[in-house]
Amino acid sequence: MLWQVTFLIIGAYLLGSVPTAYIAGRALKGIDVRDYGSGSVSGSNVWQSVSRWAILPVGIADISKGVIPVLIAWAMGLTLMEEPKLAQGIVGLAAIAGHNWSIFLGFSGGRGIATMMGVLTILAPWELLVFVGVWLLGIALFNVPVGGVIAALALPIASLGFGEPLPLTLCLLAMTLILIAKRLTANRGALISDWRRVAIYRLLLDRDVPEREAWICRTPPDLGKSPEEMKETEGK
Repeated sequence: MLWQVTFLIIGAYLLGSVPTAYIAGRALKGIDVRDYGSGSVSGSNVWQSVSRWAILPVGIADISKGVIPVLIAWAMGLTLMEEPKLAQGIVGLAAIAGHNWSIFLGFSGGRGIATMMGVLTILAPWELLVFVGVWLLGIALFNVPVGGVIAALALPIASLGFGEPLPLTLCLLAMTLILIAKRLTANRGALISDWRRVAIYRLLLDRDVPEREAWICRTPPDLGKSPEEMKETEGK
C-alpha cells in the first residue's frame, strides 16, 4: 500500500507540474507568461497577458490537476496510517506543490488556488464551499488578493468546526501554508529592497508594489526595474 501511495504522490506532483498557463501563453501568443504582468503561471495572468477566453480551458485544466490524483487515491482506497483522508490529502498536496513549483519550469509556477479547489472537490467538499463563500465575502469587503488569503485561513478552521479527522485538518492547514509560502516567495526577486514591505504587499495585495495597473501591465523591458524607474520610463 505504501508503494502505491508513493508512486501516486510522484505522479500527482508531475501532473501538477504541467504548466497549462505557460503552454497557453506559448501556443496563443508566443510569450512566456513569467515575463509579463504578475509573472505568475496562472489563469489570472493568462487573462491579463494572453487571452481572456483562454482562462476557461486553463482553469479547467488546473482544477483537474487536483481532482484526478485525489480521485484515483479515493477510488483505489489508499490509506496511510489507516487514514484514507491522509493518503488523499498528501497526494493532493503533491499536486498543488507541482503546480506552484513546476519541475518543468525550474520550480516556478502559479499560486495553486485552482488546483487546490480541485483537490478539495474530492477531499473536503464542505470545506470547499466554506472556502468559496469566505473568498467571495472577502472580495466584497476587501479585495481579491486578501479574500484569497482569508479563505485559505478558513479551511483548517472549518475542518475543526465540522469535526473532521485530525489528519484532514492538518492537510488543509498544510495547503494554507503552501499558498501563503508561494505568495510570499513568488516567481521573481523583489523589486524593492525593503523585504518587510514586500512581504506585506505580497501577502495582502499579491504584488510587490501598491499600484495594481503598473504591476499587471508589465512587459519584459520592465523586469528588474524598481517602481520609481518604471514611473520614470512611463513619463518619457
